Amino acid sequence: KREMRIRSLMVSLIISLFVSSFSMLAYAADYYISSTQGDDVNDGSTAASAFHSLAKINALNLLPGDRVLFKSGDQWKGMFWPKGSGTQALPIQIGSYGGEVPAIIDGDGFQASILIFNDDYYEISNLELTNEASYLDAINGQAKKLSGFGGQENNWGSGRDVRFGIKIVASTRSLSYFRLNNINIHDIYPTPNILTLKHQGYGVKFESQSNVAANNINTISNVVIDSVTIEKTGHYGIWIKPLGLNGSDLHKHFDFTLRNSSFLNTGGSGFVSVKAANILVENNLFDGTGSSDDSRMWQRGSGTWPFDSKDVVIQNNVFKNAKGPLDSYGVHIDYNNENVVVQYNFSYNNEGGFVQILGANINSGYRYNISVADGSRVKDINGALQNGRIFHVSDYCNVNAGCPSTSNFIYNNTVFVPSAISPEIYFHANSGETRFYNNLIYLEQGSTPLTTVLSDQGVQLSISNNLYYPLASFALDQKLTTNAIYNNPGLRLAGSQLPSMYKLVSGSPAKHAGKIIQGSEDASVYSFNSGGR
Repeated sequence: KREMRIRSLMVSLIISLFVSSFSMLAYAADYYISSTQGDDVNDGSTAASAFHSLAKINALNLLPGDRVLFKSGDQWKGMFWPKGSGTQALPIQIGSYGGEVPAIIDGDGFQASILIFNDDYYEISNLELTNEASYLDAINGQAKKLSGFGGQENNWGSGRDVRFGIKIVASTRSLSYFRLNNINIHDIYPTPNILTLKHQGYGVKFESQSNVAANNINTISNVVIDSVTIEKTGHYGIWIKPLGLNGSDLHKHFDFTLRNSSFLNTGGSGFVSVKAANILVENNLFDGTGSSDDSRMWQRGSGTWPFDSKDVVIQNNVFKNAKGPLDSYGVHIDYNNENVVVQYNFSYNNEGGFVQILGANINSGYRYNISVADGSRVKDINGALQNGRIFHVSDYCNVNAGCPSTSNFIYNNTVFVPSAISPEIYFHANSGETRFYNNLIYLEQGSTPLTTVLSDQGVQLSISNNLYYPLASFALDQKLTTNAIYNNPGLRLAGSQLPSMYKLVSGSPAKHAGKIIQGSEDASVYSFNSGGR
C-alpha cells in the first residue's frame, strides 16, 4: 500500500508539472512589429496584423515563452524596453521575422537601444543596434527618457553622458539567464555636455547595483554571448560591471561564456570582466581595440582583460592591432585575479605587447600562445607612456606599495619579433612569484638588441629552458640564462601571419628540450604545436 501511495503521488506530481507547463505554453504569445507595414490598432498576433511602434510593445507585460519579433530590414528609433521575465524552460525571445536581414533598432539618443531592467530569462538574436544621435528631442529640446528608468544610479535615465547598445541592470534582485546571439552592434557614442565623457559608449553592459552594508546583494549569472559583432564604440565592447561591491570578495557575477564573436575597432577594450567568476572567452576575434578612428573614442585598450575575477579561461582567440599609450596588449591580466589561464591564442601586432600580468594575482598566466610582432610601442612617441613589452610582470595594484602575485606562470609560448621593433622583457620589483619556462623567443636578423630588466627585490623567479635566437640580438639578464638554448629553433616560416607557420620542423633542437611541467598538455616541446586558431 505504501508503494502504491508513493507511485500515486509521483503520477500526480508529473501530471501537475505537465499541466503547469501546458498552461504556460497556452498563454505564450507572439508579438509582431513592423515599422513599414504595422499599425498599433492591430493585435500584433501575426505578421499580417503587426504592431507599428516601440511604444506599443514597451507597454506589454510579457509572460514566459512570449516572443517579440521585429520585421526583417525594418528600422525603429528609440529605446526598446521589454517588461516581464521568462523562465529557464520558457525564456522570452526577442528576434526578427520575414527574412535574413536583421531588424534595426536605433537607440536615437536614449540611454540604450535595448534595456532590460530587473527582468531575466531572455534570448535576444538577429538584430542590428546603433545609438549615437543627440539625447535631446528635436521638438521640445528635452532629454529623451522613458518613465520608470531614472535616478542618479541610472544616469538620470538619459543618454547624455553614457550610451549603450544593450544594457542589462539588476538593481532590485539578482538576475539569471541571458542569451545574445547573432547581433551586430555599432556606432555607440553619447552626446555629453562635458566633452571628457564623450568616449562613454558601450556595446553591452551587465550592471548590478548592490549595497554590501545593507546586505542588498544583486548579481547577474548564466550568460552566453555567441556570434555577436561589436564595432565602433566609444569605449568597451562588452562590460561586466557590479556596482557597490567594492571591498567584498564574496559576491561576483558568474557563469559567462563569450564565443565566436568579433570586436572591431572599438575605442576601448573588447571584453572586460570585473568581479566575475567562471568566465570562458573562446574562438573570438579582437581586431583594433583602442582604436583612434573617431575622436569620441577612448583610444586605448587590450583585446580583453579580467579584473578582480576568478576562474577565467581565455583560449583559441585571435588578438590583433590593439593600440594605446598604456596596456593595449592582446590580453592583459589586471590585478586581484585568481586562476586566470590564457592559452592557445594568436596575438599579432598589439602595440603594448604580448604578456602583461599586474599585481595581487594568484595562479594566473599564459601558456601555449603564439605572439608575432607584439610590443611596437615606444615611450614618448605618439603620446606613449610605456615601451612595448613582450613579457611584462608588474606589482601594480593601485596602491603605492604595490602588491606581489602568487604563482604567476609564463610557459611554452612562441614569440617572433621583427627587426622593425624592439620590445622589452621587464619583471618589476615586488612582483612576487613567476615561473618562466620553455618560451621560444625568435628575433628577426638585424634586430636591435632586446632589453631585459629583471629586478632582484621582492621577486621569486623560477626561470629555465627558454630559447633565445639569435643570441646576439638579446641583452640577456643573467637570470634568464638558466638552461637556456640559443640555437635556431626551426620554425616553419618565422615572420608569417599564419599561426600554423610557427610549428617546429623535423629535427628542431627545441623539440624535447623543455622543462617538464606537471599537468601540462605539451611539456616536451617549446612551441604550441596545434598551430593556433
